[in-house]
Amino acid sequence: MLQKDFRYLFLENILNFLWRQWSALGVLGDARAEDLWIIDPEPLLLFTLEMGRYEPRLFDEVLDWLVINGKWIDLQRLRGILRREDETIIKLTGAVAKFLVQESDERKWRNTANFCGHQIQESPDSRKSLFFSKDGKRYPPSPEPDSIFLSCGFNRPKLIVRRLTREVPITSQTTIRFLLRSLFGVGSRAECLVYLLTNNGGHPSEVAKAIGLSVRGTQDALIDLSRSGLVLTRQTGKRKIEYWLSHERWWEFLSRTSITEFKKPIWLDWISLFSALSNVWKVLNEISKEEISDYMRSSKLRDSMEIISNEFSTSGLDMPPVPGRDVQPQEYEKAFEAFITKVFGAK
Repeated sequence: MLQKDFRYLFLENILNFLWRQWSALGVLGDARAEDLWIIDPEPLLLFTLEMGRYEPRLFDEVLDWLVINGKWIDLQRLRGILRREDETIIKLTGAVAKFLVQESDERKWRNTANFCGHQIQESPDSRKSLFFSKDGKRYPPSPEPDSIFLSCGFNRPKLIVRRLTREVPITSQTTIRFLLRSLFGVGSRAECLVYLLTNNGGHPSEVAKAIGLSVRGTQDALIDLSRSGLVLTRQTGKRKIEYWLSHERWWEFLSRTSITEFKKPIWLDWISLFSALSNVWKVLNEISKEEISDYMRSSKLRDSMEIISNEFSTSGLDMPPVPGRDVQPQEYEKAFEAFITKVFGAK
């Protein structure tokens, strides 16, 4: 497969995957049968801001979703994840936050807009077109750009809010995170419960790393939850306390059905996965512009797939194996293509 074709195939699969996730959350689109994993809106949003630059309609539909459903976003968690991102994503998030200050909830989004503004240094000549064609060429600058995005360094046509997005359906397994946020509030308690409901238990530091919050905040939330008697503790090793809960009791309550009729969703570390996919995309853009050997190309792809491999190998999902080091360089792209298509674009 030619490098440009492989890059295009990856992009198409990722964009289709993103449409699928947002459609499940209420964005207008062709929603398909549910995936088996729990949707994680904060890392999903940041990854969509990056990849949505190649799909302007998706980008704008997500902003429309935020106008209606932005109350569900955990901004403390979002800012924590943002600290790991590059300046471009921070600037994009700042533009979105400024837009939402104007169009939605000023009190909710003001701090995030300020946070992003303090993280970046804008130069006067940085106002390039926001969107790209799928072959990587920038759109022509808009003669009447949106003033909010322009102030953050991005030229795009004026954004018009349609308010056509549905409210998030919180009755499915994939959106259980939103049900927990409606019960326990947006914050660390809901995040801790999502993790405990899909894992056998965890130490505060382990849970904190997985959910993208501070160890102190996570530990405080777990201690408070354990006081209810419904989140339990047990000692593992020397002086180590692990938190856990009864999956059967909790899922029967949350699903409003018999546990024998319920298929428990799967935990995936989407913070790490979306970061890894972003790195894959950067690698594909890099190697598509260079004349490099099959060995170097496969080596770059293999390195960027390590986190993806670890996450899917422990998830329990019925997925093809991630191409390993036993795959010959000339065969690696074909094996990688099969995996990406199965995971993110299979129908």
